[in-house]
Amino acid sequence: MLRVERIRVSYDEVPALHEVSFKVEAGQIVSIVGANGAGKSTILKSISSLLRPDEGAIYFENQRIDQTPPHKVVDLGIAHVPEGRRLFARLTVTQNLTLGAYTRKSPEHRESTLRKIFKIFPVLDQRKSQAAGTLSGGEQQMLAIARGLMSKPKLLMLDEPSIGIMPKLITEIFEMVQQVNREEGLTILLVEQNVQEALEIAHYAYVLQTGRVVMEGKPEEILEADMVRRSYLGL
Repeated sequence: MLRVERIRVSYDEVPALHEVSFKVEAGQIVSIVGANGAGKSTILKSISSLLRPDEGAIYFENQRIDQTPPHKVVDLGIAHVPEGRRLFARLTVTQNLTLGAYTRKSPEHRESTLRKIFKIFPVLDQRKSQAAGTLSGGEQQMLAIARGLMSKPKLLMLDEPSIGIMPKLITEIFEMVQQVNREEGLTILLVEQNVQEALEIAHYAYVLQTGRVVMEGKPEEILEADMVRRSYLGL
C-alpha cells in the first residue's frame, strides 16, 4: 500500500532523514520506533506532503505522492493524526469530528461514520457537547484519532499518541487502535517512542536512530534484539 524509497529530508540544509526506506502492507499495523529526535515525525510529515524530500520517492497504492499537495494526499485516503493532537479547543467534540470529515460530501455518510466513531470511543459520545479543550489528555488523544477516522482513510498515521497520557489510558488507546485495525481492516502506521506498547500491537516494525533505519522485522524479533533491549527497554 505504502512504499517509502530512500528519502532524504533536511531542515534548513541540516539532514533529518538519511535514505530511509520502508513499506506498509494493506491491513497491517506497522510501527516505527525510536528515541525523541530520531526523525519519526519527519517521516509522517513527508508522507503527508507537509515536507518535501530532497531525494527519494513515496508511493501510495502505486501512485507517487511526494510532490502532491497535502489536501490531495488526504483525498487519496491518508489521514495524519499529528503529535500534540492539534484540536480546536473551543469547539465541541462533535464539531471537531465533523471538521475531520470535510472531504466527505454526503451528510448521510458523515452521520453514519459519526455513529460508528461513538461506538468505538463511547467516552466521546458522552462528551460530544463538551469543548475539546476541557477533555483530559487521554480523551483528547481519542478525539484526535477519531477525527482522523472521520475521513474514512485507507491509511491512518499516528504520531506519538502516548505522549502526555497516563499509562492506563495509553493501554486503552492502543487497544482501540487494534480494534479499528481488526474490525475495519484499516491500515495503520504508528510512530512511537513507547517501544513496548508500539511493538505489542504491530505486525511489523522498524527502528529509527538519528534519521536512519537501523533494524526491521517482526515485533518479537525486535524485542529480543540486544540493542533495543538496552537502548529502549532498559534491560
